[in-house]
Amino acid sequence: MKIGELAAATRGRLLQGDPDWTIAHGTVDSRKVQPGDLFVALQGERTDGHLYIGKAIAAGAGGVLMEQAVELPPGLPAVLVDDVRQALLTAARQMAGQYEGLVAAVTGSVGKTTTKELWAATLTPLGPVFRNPGNFNSDIGMPLALFGLSQRHRSAVFELGMRGRGEIARLAGILRPRIGIVTVIGNAHLEILGSIEAIARAKSELLSALPQDGTAVLNADDPWLSFLRLSAPHRVLLVGRDPTADLRILGSENLGVEGSLLHLGYGGEDVTCRLRLVGDGAVLDAALAVGGALAAGVSFADGAEALSRADPPHGRLRTLTARGMTAIDDTYNASPQSLDVALKLLRELPCAGRRIAVLGDMRELGDEEVALHRAMGQAAAQSADVVVAVGEFSLLVAQAAKAEGAESEAFAGVEAVAPWLRGFCREGDVVLFKASRAIGLERALIDWLEVTP
Repeated sequence: MKIGELAAATRGRLLQGDPDWTIAHGTVDSRKVQPGDLFVALQGERTDGHLYIGKAIAAGAGGVLMEQAVELPPGLPAVLVDDVRQALLTAARQMAGQYEGLVAAVTGSVGKTTTKELWAATLTPLGPVFRNPGNFNSDIGMPLALFGLSQRHRSAVFELGMRGRGEIARLAGILRPRIGIVTVIGNAHLEILGSIEAIARAKSELLSALPQDGTAVLNADDPWLSFLRLSAPHRVLLVGRDPTADLRILGSENLGVEGSLLHLGYGGEDVTCRLRLVGDGAVLDAALAVGGALAAGVSFADGAEALSRADPPHGRLRTLTARGMTAIDDTYNASPQSLDVALKLLRELPCAGRRIAVLGDMRELGDEEVALHRAMGQAAAQSADVVVAVGEFSLLVAQAAKAEGAESEAFAGVEAVAPWLRGFCREGDVVLFKASRAIGLERALIDWLEVTP
């Protein structure tokens, strides 16, 4: 999108600059500005982006979107609008509406990002694939991501996040996907929505947004499958271990830090593909991705072969090795369901030393947060020799683990974790790092292993 088009679409005013300047990427964080970015001066709950316009320009921002006029370098492209947040959504609607390729979207309580990345990989036989980067999955992030979409992309895969009822419906209404995947329904966002049924209803907003000739790809093993089907279009492709699944998971083999082997069956044909990911969660995500590729017209064999080349996303069951030790990096987010998957992987990975679970708080659990964190400690003790708890609930988690027979430690913040691990861990140990994103546990992992993120 050109900045002149942005001004016209949002009924804003191009204050200065070349109207033909093309926006390739946008950001709301002045600390993450790359040369040529559009800096979006968003007014948030804690700060005002207009205060950081100078820093953004100093970092190389090529243009500015704002709702308060400020002094700018001469000639720098700048658009003034009444409401920046609304302007982003308006621009997103125009960019998505102009896109001519296949649009696909995924949501769910667990596995959204991994499924998005794997789905994008399985669609590569059709040509170049766009996907929203990182956590650009909200009413702010998704419009920013769309600046990178172009007609050269034959397909586009979007992960849709959720902070409450109606958000997925709003985002899907802008994107208008033809294929939608719901990974699994769980109790992430329980604090916001209050019940599992309300979460299922919110996730089903993606299915309601699909056209009648679109396709819903659903988890055949999800207890909420029947509920989700009520919102789905006529065509549904079921993926899972259940015998009724269209695309069946016939089995999988854990190859340790090397990944997994996945055996799939579809239409009387069986394939085996090697994944660079580990754990049962990755197996389901991979199978759903192949199902999404089938719905898009990719052959079974081509989708499975493309899957074998997919790299694991950072912070999601990625294995790292250093100094004879193995780390499981699952620091991007945490919920009771994803914790179960991560702990199972910790149990199953080959280990010549001790199994250590470094666990941070889980967020958005509502009234169940105390009980679920106590259960976290109890479950961790069944999989780990040592449980290291971090955050507000660290004492509760550590005490619950200790009561179940595990050695435990508790830290209020992440800063002390890496120094403690350096003095405690030894060759042969396998260490799981798992927490909600807000905890920042990846900093302890990076500091301990001394690896780049």
